[in-house]
Amino acid sequence: MWQRKCSEGEEIGQGRAAIVAVIRAMVALVAMNLKRLRMLAALIGLLTTVPCLAADKAELRDRRARAARVFSDGVLLLHSRNVVDWTSDGHREDAAFYYLTGLENSPGCILAIDGKSRESWLFVPPPASTARQEFQPGVASERKLGVEHVVEWEKLEDFLARQATAGAKLYYKPEVPLLPANLSALKDPRAPGWVQLLQQKWPKAGFREVGVKLDTLLAVESAGEQRDSRVAARATVVAFWAGMRAIRPGVSQRTVELSVVDACWKEARGVSFWPWAMAGINGAFPKPMESFARYDHLDSKMQAGDLVRLDVGCEWEHYQGDLGRTIPVSGKFTEEQQEVWNIFVSAYRATAGEIKEGLTEAQGFEIWKKELLRHRDSAKTSRAQQAIATWSDRKNVPYWQMHTMNLDAGYVEGSLRAGMVIDFEPIAVIGGQGYYLEDMYLVGKDNAEVLTPGLPYTAEEIEAEMAAGH
Repeated sequence: MWQRKCSEGEEIGQGRAAIVAVIRAMVALVAMNLKRLRMLAALIGLLTTVPCLAADKAELRDRRARAARVFSDGVLLLHSRNVVDWTSDGHREDAAFYYLTGLENSPGCILAIDGKSRESWLFVPPPASTARQEFQPGVASERKLGVEHVVEWEKLEDFLARQATAGAKLYYKPEVPLLPANLSALKDPRAPGWVQLLQQKWPKAGFREVGVKLDTLLAVESAGEQRDSRVAARATVVAFWAGMRAIRPGVSQRTVELSVVDACWKEARGVSFWPWAMAGINGAFPKPMESFARYDHLDSKMQAGDLVRLDVGCEWEHYQGDLGRTIPVSGKFTEEQQEVWNIFVSAYRATAGEIKEGLTEAQGFEIWKKELLRHRDSAKTSRAQQAIATWSDRKNVPYWQMHTMNLDAGYVEGSLRAGMVIDFEPIAVIGGQGYYLEDMYLVGKDNAEVLTPGLPYTAEEIEAEMAAGH
């Protein structure tokens, strides 16, 4: 189509005219819809002051009601996380506090669930200078949150005084001791500092650790929780592949870990824990635990002949993934490592095949032991024979475990129940090398669903994937 070319002056004039026309149209639109815009602004303001809950109010009320039954002889006290970590990727709320309130951005709040009255109290601190509080004390917040009492921080004193007078037990979550026992205000130095201060004020009050009761309370997941766990698990599988393909001689552990972190941010909302890519002696338990207290996180260069504990997890909507394998740095197991690993895998699969409601960890270990001993006569290498003899005795594999995996890793109390998401995680050491395997399972009545499928198990499968990835 033919089109006349405008001169520079004409282009400018026409551009100004067009802009004026657009502005006039916008003014007219605003005038016609001023009432609607005001309503929209009010709605936006409302949305910025109402916290987004993890689940609907009915489910959260049910969770608190179950907690009240579990702690029927006292009061469960939970403090939201109130630590500022300048190097973290964001604020991570305390798992139990989040589970029972649905609040993810409320540092400083204290939740009290009264087992006798079955009512919940949320004590709200004054707004911090660095951030506006998600909500304010009062009836409006009580309705929005579905909590019976949302009150000022200062009212905690009267509440606890009444409980102490009534002789109620006050349950708290323990922490890693910060001071020697002789400097603690409590007999148990694992009581958090805020609890120790309360104990000084009410020395006769019956403070108690929660034990594994909280883990048990969180263990069975609702349908919504299972959806989030599935997303976290799928993302964790992708992150595992990224980490596995980064492993090779001469590469630092940090390089592998960063590839996992990158994948978790692309597939989910970050990592559920900083990944472990522990090579050689660093991967032999309990050595990896030292990484939590080291500036370099036990970083080292990977050497051919070593095995790597690749332990990774991605997070989605606070729910956490967790899985891993033992990987040869060179891409090939030695003959000795291959036999040991395949026997380890055989025992793992025998046990995993029996995961279902009613199974206990002790029963799982007996299955593991039976399968190990089945290979005793056919094992060719002395190292494999040694591994069978050592790993079939429970006291020699203290880190062999099944644990829950939801908002956090937790202990399994008693037998497995349908609806739990668990990790089966046997951890063993032989010849200075660590052997480890871990998947996520959704426990059912008669079997379990693997939430982290499609990963290699045997030495031959891992070697084939390493060759293909490199």
